[in-house]
Amino acid sequence: MNEAPPYTDSCEHLLDEIGCLELMLRREAQRFRRLRPDDQPEPFRGLFIYEGEVERSLGSQTEPSGDESDAAWGRSIAERRGLIAERRRASQEQGVYLSLPRLAQLFGLTPFEEQLIVICLAPELDSKYGRLYAYLQDDVTRKQPGVELAIRLCAATPHERMRARAAFSRQLPLFKAQLLRHLDSEEPPLPARLLKLDEMVVGYLLEAGGESREFADCCRRITAPVDLRRLRWPQNLKTRLVETVREQLQLRPPASRRLIYHLRGPAGTGKRSLAAAVCHALGVRLLEVDVGELWLRAPDFEESLRRLLREALLQPAAVFLHRFDQLLGDEPKLVSHRLGLARAIDDFSWLTFIATESAWEPQGLFNHHFFARVELPAPNIEARAELWAELTAGQNLFAPDVNWNELAARFRLTPGQMRDALIAARNQALLRGSLPPQTPPEAAPLIGPLIEMNDMEVGCRLQSNQRLGALARKLSPRKGWEDITLPEHAMEQLREICAQVKHRRTVYGEWGFGHKQTLGKGLCVLFYGLSGTGKTLAVEVMARELNLEAFKIDLSTVVSKYIGETEKNLSRVFQEAETGNAILFFDEADALFGKRSEVKDAHDRYANIEIGYLLQRMEEFDGLVILATNLRKNIDEAFFRRMHFAVEFPMPDESHRYRIWKQHLPQSAPVAADIDFDFLSRRVNLAGGNIKSVVVNAAFLAAENSGVIQMKHFLRAVRREYEKIGRLCADTDFAPYHKLLGDRRDGEP
Repeated sequence: MNEAPPYTDSCEHLLDEIGCLELMLRREAQRFRRLRPDDQPEPFRGLFIYEGEVERSLGSQTEPSGDESDAAWGRSIAERRGLIAERRRASQEQGVYLSLPRLAQLFGLTPFEEQLIVICLAPELDSKYGRLYAYLQDDVTRKQPGVELAIRLCAATPHERMRARAAFSRQLPLFKAQLLRHLDSEEPPLPARLLKLDEMVVGYLLEAGGESREFADCCRRITAPVDLRRLRWPQNLKTRLVETVREQLQLRPPASRRLIYHLRGPAGTGKRSLAAAVCHALGVRLLEVDVGELWLRAPDFEESLRRLLREALLQPAAVFLHRFDQLLGDEPKLVSHRLGLARAIDDFSWLTFIATESAWEPQGLFNHHFFARVELPAPNIEARAELWAELTAGQNLFAPDVNWNELAARFRLTPGQMRDALIAARNQALLRGSLPPQTPPEAAPLIGPLIEMNDMEVGCRLQSNQRLGALARKLSPRKGWEDITLPEHAMEQLREICAQVKHRRTVYGEWGFGHKQTLGKGLCVLFYGLSGTGKTLAVEVMARELNLEAFKIDLSTVVSKYIGETEKNLSRVFQEAETGNAILFFDEADALFGKRSEVKDAHDRYANIEIGYLLQRMEEFDGLVILATNLRKNIDEAFFRRMHFAVEFPMPDESHRYRIWKQHLPQSAPVAADIDFDFLSRRVNLAGGNIKSVVVNAAFLAAENSGVIQMKHFLRAVRREYEKIGRLCADTDFAPYHKLLGDRRDGEP
């Protein structure tokens, strides 16, 4: 006796299964003819299937004859099934991949459930099977197999049919894994329900890669190989991640425990790269699921998530859940989604990577599985400098003025953000005309101007502080050191602050001071002095000197009457500022950083909690924070102790006022020769901000009056400024210039 040959591929096997199905359909057609009434009259043509059409669809195969025809059909079908089983065994021995047996193995399907899969697959291959199903169900609209028809095809006796009903339970793999589903919107009795094979399962069986809409919109296969050895994480961590999975896969029998790695870190730290590298080392695929996008698009989030994880099992592939932060929160809907995810992982996913930026505890969701937390912090200064060198190695695209160490010190970018910054810098250079449009980024060397330091700064800024503008106002630093007038001691302090920011990498990195300090590496500076003495101007000057962005915090968007909201808003401010090393400027800081009071009621207690949170957050912040207040005594002493610098902005003396008067007059302004700056600086004791207002108001008086700024316009503007700030203006103040003011004492022109 010759042994049955193995199948060549899944297609040959499925065609053989369909051939066996046709035998079952012929048997059922013969049964149906015995019970079917004579053909309907001509008016009902089109509302039923003709016998001749059935014969043409089933072909010319000879039917068994005689009273034992049903038994004969049973023997013929059994022989065909036996031959298929022998060829499947031979294929398995020869290592031939067959999709249907593999599907049955993955989900533990019985032979009857496999036959149900074939019955539902047939209409997906040829529409004639839909017409046959409609004929056998005596309804031209029912072109999908119903439960009753499927049972009649596969079960010969009433006892077998009763037992077959159990296969349609929603708790069994066939429906729990959504391999099959019911088409009916309203659930009729079980025998009347129609069945349909999932489109992704059809694609799997035919090895055609069928995809659903949510798969196309929310998933992607990560195919690019990532070398685990080239990633910056500690070698022992990388080795353990891979070995743990291998140990789990080598267990015999396979363990029911699932492996879940929770990768936590800021956006762009390389969570996806680490997962892809682990999978590449294991020789498995990785399927990325955008949880946030799926949540927005899918009409039924949990059902779509189960289908996607089932697809990963079919491929087979590990699962990377991107933007999982969208599911974090205490809302009942989010809690329900997390429970649904845990059930889906339990049913389908053998290796899952959960990526978040926020801390998260599963709280009992994965008690029966292996759940490991992996912290992936943002790179420090030294690591950033090394990453810049690695990302730009071999590219002659950059001008000599590009200083990678300076970029590493100024911008706290993650590896992903660095790559995006390089792309943005190239685009900025193209906008300036530095690079020919047809030149690929990898091309080198280039002719003409290259990517400059300014381009890199623009690219880096585009990756940071993207949401800080909603909570703060960005300052536009146009002033330099020559535009600020302060005592020499205060100027020295400002320059020392700038020097500390510039040399952070040297002190904390190369000299090792960073290892001695876990907190407090940032700079906290207090500016105190009367209004108008130049505190905001000093922030702009320092921002220009350091070439950093400065943001003035809008207290109206930060401070909230609701408990806990102020802390949340401040957390967002600090988190956004850390990315781009931005300067945070809290003007009128005593509103936020005021003294803690004795607790007399709930309001005092929560106010003190806010101050305590600010103390903690300032210690953790790694950048430059500047607090400005008019009254130093209003600042809580705990904040003052944490200040690295406290710079006083005093009222300007006569020499400083003289310089301020001259500074605020543009060279293009028409100024008369009679202006006595010595008199103004000696007799008008105002702060710099008030002097600026006087100069501008005098210019408007001149524009309305003579068209030339004269001494009388300055004097009248001074009088108006005195009235505004509530200061009395004595007659002796302008004694030498009474004639310029005239008899009127109100300063009107």
